Amino acid sequence: MRLLLHSLVVLWLCFVSQAYDQDAPAQLYIHHRVVHPNLPVTRWSNFGSISIPHPPSISPSGTPVTFTPSETLLDDWSEFTGGVDPALEESLYQVAVEKPELSEGTWPVSVMKGCLVPTSTSSSITIHLSPSGEPLGLDYFLLPVPSNGTCPLSSQTSKSYPVHDTAVFVKIPRSPPSPGLRAPPPLTPEGVPVPPAPEKTFLQKYWVYIVIFLAVLLVSGPPEEPAANRNGPKATN
Repeated sequence: MRLLLHSLVVLWLCFVSQAYDQDAPAQLYIHHRVVHPNLPVTRWSNFGSISIPHPPSISPSGTPVTFTPSETLLDDWSEFTGGVDPALEESLYQVAVEKPELSEGTWPVSVMKGCLVPTSTSSSITIHLSPSGEPLGLDYFLLPVPSNGTCPLSSQTSKSYPVHDTAVFVKIPRSPPSPGLRAPPPLTPEGVPVPPAPEKTFLQKYWVYIVIFLAVLLVSGPPEEPAANRNGPKATN
């Protein structure tokens, strides 16, 4: 009896553990860096992390998640400033989401002009996930930015990269409904489509009603004539 109770307890704990693992949010790490084509490649730095909820609860239009900035974020911005001048037009600010099982070259990345970062005050990140919760793509936006996307004048550009208020959203695509397909045409034993039956003429469609109408006319006969006056016409004086 004790062995049976012990087995039931073990099975119950395994079930609870699996259910907790399915509902527990997954952790994703976001990285960033500033690069320039004429300068050495800058290493990735941890930008922050997010917790992804269970995929079925994620909306196709985007579900906001809590973003936890990295503790070294201020030091990273200072390092970026020392490595790449924010006023350089060809500088690029890159944001990537980490995929631990893959190399850095295959991480989903979004790129923004580095010269637009110092004049912006907020940013948003949208991470596109597969139905299983794997990151597939990344969108990064800055606000405000010029409508034409050009870099501001060097005199208007700050000499450092500021810390932004960052909002993060996750999306999971939904499959569209399957189109309704017509049934294939019937085939003959030789594999040739069966030709449709020829359309009937007017007489072939309605001959029964015509015959009934004519029969009614024949049975009813011609209309009766009014009876003639037997006394004949009266003579006039």
